[in-house]
Amino acid sequence: MKNSRRKIAVLIICLVAVIGVISGSLAWYSSTNSITQIGTLAGFRTKANVYLQDESGNKINLQKDENGLFILSADPSAENYVGNLRVNVIHRGYANSYVRVKMSVQWTMLDGTVTQNILLPYTFADGWYDNRDSDYCVYYTEDTGLFEDYDKSIITAFNSEKFAQETMTKDAVAKLAVSVESIQINRYQQVWGIETLPWE
Repeated sequence: MKNSRRKIAVLIICLVAVIGVISGSLAWYSSTNSITQIGTLAGFRTKANVYLQDESGNKINLQKDENGLFILSADPSAENYVGNLRVNVIHRGYANSYVRVKMSVQWTMLDGTVTQNILLPYTFADGWYDNRDSDYCVYYTEDTGLFEDYDKSIITAFNSEKFAQETMTKDAVAKLAVSVESIQINRYQQVWGIETLPWE
């Protein structure tokens, strides 16, 4: 009788441990707004179009996993190489607003270890401030008053040499979550939870 109770107790402990591991893995996805969002507020509409661009400038669709996360490779010869990533921000409207793009990357190595501490060395377009080392976000540094025609990639280049110096291997796989947010200029503290704008 005691043996059967011990077996049941051990089984319950193992089950709780497995659930804890799964929950920890999924927490990262749920906290990063994993699917590209479309934000519609009074007076403006903002969205992100995430894709790949080859050397000839052709657009290529980027694969997603079952959680809606984009799959990237550290291999320079792969079509979905991280250096080929482009994120078009499309912002239209007549309301004064601030825009930010959140880019969260989780890497899985060959041995199964996971890291989120590697910032991809992108160069961003004029007017965009890279604050990813603090909050994974890139901010547009102007209030976008009459900004109805903005539709271009915020990524202009990728430093492949700097990336190669990281501890990545060519077989590492990245899961990328991208979301874009627009907010009226007088509400960024309340909605984004920051006291001052990062570039100030």
